[in-house]
Amino acid sequence: MSKIFDIKINVKKYKASSSDTILQIARKNDLKIPTLCYHPDLPVGASCRLCLVEIINEKKSQIVTACSTKVFEGMNIKLDTPRVKSARKINLEMLLSDHIKKCGECNWHDNCGLKELAREFGIKESRFPERRRHFKTDAKTPSIFWDSSKCIECGNCVSACNEIAGLANIESKYRGHSIIFGPAGGRSFADTDCVFCGQCVLRCPAGSLQEKSEIEDVEKILLNKKKQILVAQFAPSTRYSIGELFNLPPGVNLELKLVTALKKLGFDYVFDVNFGADITTVEEAAELIERLQTRKDETMFTACCPAWVRYVETFHHDLIPNLTTTKSPTHCLAPAVKSYFAKKIGIRPGRIKIVEIMPCIAKKYEAKLPEMCQTFNPEVNFALTVREAARILKNKNIDLPKLADSQFDSPLGSSSGAGAIYGSSGGVMESALRTVVAKLSDARLPKLEFSEVRGMSGVKESSVDIDGEKLEVAVVSGLKNAAKLLADMKSGIKRYNYVEVMACPGGCLGGGGQPIPTTPEIRFKRSAAFYTDDQKKKVRRAHDNPDIIKLYQGLDTKPLGPLSKKLFHRKFTLRRPKLKKDNNAN
Repeated sequence: MSKIFDIKINVKKYKASSSDTILQIARKNDLKIPTLCYHPDLPVGASCRLCLVEIINEKKSQIVTACSTKVFEGMNIKLDTPRVKSARKINLEMLLSDHIKKCGECNWHDNCGLKELAREFGIKESRFPERRRHFKTDAKTPSIFWDSSKCIECGNCVSACNEIAGLANIESKYRGHSIIFGPAGGRSFADTDCVFCGQCVLRCPAGSLQEKSEIEDVEKILLNKKKQILVAQFAPSTRYSIGELFNLPPGVNLELKLVTALKKLGFDYVFDVNFGADITTVEEAAELIERLQTRKDETMFTACCPAWVRYVETFHHDLIPNLTTTKSPTHCLAPAVKSYFAKKIGIRPGRIKIVEIMPCIAKKYEAKLPEMCQTFNPEVNFALTVREAARILKNKNIDLPKLADSQFDSPLGSSSGAGAIYGSSGGVMESALRTVVAKLSDARLPKLEFSEVRGMSGVKESSVDIDGEKLEVAVVSGLKNAAKLLADMKSGIKRYNYVEVMACPGGCLGGGGQPIPTTPEIRFKRSAAFYTDDQKKKVRRAHDNPDIIKLYQGLDTKPLGPLSKKLFHRKFTLRRPKLKKDNNAN
């Protein structure tokens, strides 16, 4: 048990425990200590050496890293002594000598911790020579752009890939006097087993790892519309996080202001991916009911997360038949736009160009998959992250929080509460369970909320009672957690009927395309907003959404019907691992 005691920071007393570090106590008390490499999701590396503080002792004072130094009773700490300031500045200059500045072309414009600290320290140029001027870049995947000339050797990407994804696709290697953190074996990311979850990107403080930008492509089509109909659609998570890039707190819902902003940019229609989530829910619920009735002992896994699907396709070929064939919400909405909506307004589907705004860099990869380009080539034309969308708005001097509200366009803009909760871990499952229980239960008021599958825990398990029948379910976020669960299932320790897996901690709200920083506290605040809005919805089950009912009537189909399967379902690809290694995935 941790002992509670007093310490001093800049003369003032603070309560602390023996399990705390100096940095943790400082942050709890809003005391600023600069750092680049520290992230609460990752093991402490103490590599940037910017969080230096001075411990004052009677015999001898000592400079230490605040992120890795545990506190002790009676500790006396000074945060900004001349020695500390001088050491921090020299260390920052050395980091800047590792980082080749390409600020004008860099998509890390609003996310660069290095640039922010350089401004704060008053450093315009490092006195040390640049060491990485001719280091390589890698843009071979649809999702990740790697520029090794910007790496500041913090190692966060290695920790994220190891500790969150459990894949060990990134390693450190010496090149001359520098350490290179990049794809294993010096390869391109395209030649590794990367699943494009983007957790490495989300924790890179200097833009060495970024999403592969589509900003220029989208700005080009907005400038040269010709006879095209431009449609924007954005994910459940996007509305609760984009405000962070305009200095708002996490969890503020800006969906109606974002509709206005996208219309100002030149989009003709703006639709809600929450509506697509309602389609996914009714299709997936129908599929789960069918499996329960015909293959009761089989597990069905969700397939909304493209990083998780790629993981299964690469490492768990035996589980491919267990994936639901229902597409992700954005790829249910896009075919609805290019079929049902196109017919309604009397235009050819080929004239419609769809831009999606997602919290995920794997969506860029998903949009280009052959199986997402069969009925309409392609279904989604461009995939932007939340960060990219904010940058486009800022390029046009659009101050999002100050805009008036506008409604989504009809008839694909009205969603249920079930669609609203998709971006939080457990939301996909809870949405499907609301429909499954309503369809299978004889109760007059079937259960609506399934709080046991909610929350930020990496693994959640529950039993759902449906008229005396037990449905065993599990919810997992983080692929390393998924690997452990799958190992337990394959060994017979665990058995489930239905499992939701998201590659990112907390689900899509913790996705690789979200604003930086994304921390446990920020994820919690984003998540709370989902359920607050769900409570406000008049319709909280997807199959009760009147516009969903009209969609199926207009398409003259039903869930799992022939046309539904053509539009809203997919096939999977068996992939071979590219790297030989021992990790939890194999």
